[in-house]
Amino acid sequence: MQYSKPLSAILLGSLLLMGLAMAQEDRSSDAPHVRHKRGIFWDFFQKMVITKNLIVDQYTDTRNTLNDIYNTVNEQFSDPGPAKPTSRPRSTTEKASVSGEDSGGGSSSSDEPTTTEAYRISRYELGRILGRNFRGLQRLAMSEFGEALNATKYNLKEYKSEADQQFANSLAVEKKNKLKSLKG
Repeated sequence: MQYSKPLSAILLGSLLLMGLAMAQEDRSSDAPHVRHKRGIFWDFFQKMVITKNLIVDQYTDTRNTLNDIYNTVNEQFSDPGPAKPTSRPRSTTEKASVSGEDSGGGSSSSDEPTTTEAYRISRYELGRILGRNFRGLQRLAMSEFGEALNATKYNLKEYKSEADQQFANSLAVEKKNKLKSLKG
């Protein structure tokens, strides 16, 4: 599309308009700015729409982040997991294969780099390890709970004996004060 006005004329016109707008702002800056009240319903619904948009955006971000975490964890297992549809294609890493022959016809395995795949655990092994750790933590918690109950019995006996001693001491002090007041 071709314009009939040259670029300099358009720039000059826009500069003039900006100058006029700035001059009008200077004249109107002395008058106080009055905000026209909108309706109560307008403000309420505007805030409701903004809140809904924030909630939807937060939900979408959280869902995408959790899908990314799920896919990252899922790729770390050696056995294939259930396929889950994603919004973007999954990146896969392939193991590089080395043929052992170069273009000269001889075999040289030291020239070409070899890559080995990092150890990846299967889901079954992970479940077995987590189950064993959980059972160990249960045993530890039960033994700690038993020791705490046993210590509670001794702590209660000690507390009762100290409370009785304090009560007896306070009675003796009260008795002495009463005798002093009677002798007076």
